[in-house]
Amino acid sequence: MDSKKEDRAPAITVLIPTYNQADYLPDAIESVLQQTWRDFELLVINDGSTDNTREVLEAYRSEPRLRVIHQSNQKLPRALNTGFKQARGKFLTWTSSDNRMLPKMLETLENALRTNPDVSLVYGDWELIDGKGNSQRVIQTLNYDPYLLMRTNYINACFLYRRSCQAELGLYNPKYLHVEDWEYWLRMSEKYKMMHVPKVLYQYRIHGNSLTSRAVLSQPGLTNGQRRLIKALKSRHIAWWISKIKWEWLRLRMSGDPRRHLHPHVWSKKPDE
Repeated sequence: MDSKKEDRAPAITVLIPTYNQADYLPDAIESVLQQTWRDFELLVINDGSTDNTREVLEAYRSEPRLRVIHQSNQKLPRALNTGFKQARGKFLTWTSSDNRMLPKMLETLENALRTNPDVSLVYGDWELIDGKGNSQRVIQTLNYDPYLLMRTNYINACFLYRRSCQAELGLYNPKYLHVEDWEYWLRMSEKYKMMHVPKVLYQYRIHGNSLTSRAVLSQPGLTNGQRRLIKALKSRHIAWWISKIKWEWLRLRMSGDPRRHLHPHVWSKKPDE
């Protein structure tokens, strides 16, 4: 009986890819283990960390829902692909190793997918916190619009989607480093319906050693991944121009660039695309 129970696939797979964030990693892991929804597996992909990440993960050896995968540093998209190749859940998500899920995130998003069978991805609102976990600001994101998604990643980091999407779309594309999730949502939006769940379910941490701070904000202008993504979006021609019109309408409605509201921690003035 026990072996059959072990072999039963969990409802949800959660991934935590991590690289040199041992100080925050326990907080991220505990935020998953303390979810009110209990039917999940947690895969942590140690992407070649050189700090004490291995020692941190060793402390969780006895946790039956947690599996650890160690690999050489291959960057975030490939770390995600390593994990999702081994995922067994009916629903999939991932979280950064410096962020935190709020306790009812999985329960709330699983319920939204289960009660809306025509929807393939659901996403919630989030709270910005500082390095010590203090609240900075609540972000209420946009309702789903595939054209506005072409202008900015308003889905961000609080989401859950059906495994069937991965079966059709495949995995994350490494050439879109730093915007690999946004590119994946755009691929998904061409085939599937998405839905906003207007509840704060996630905490996004702002600190100097975050991936965004180190790899994106330190670079002038757009990253290579962003340039490739914008080029791909422009190739859609009519859809790109519809997205631009809708974006201008939203800018007028919000009395300024919507990115200032959606991504105040990373937004900087750049030439309009």
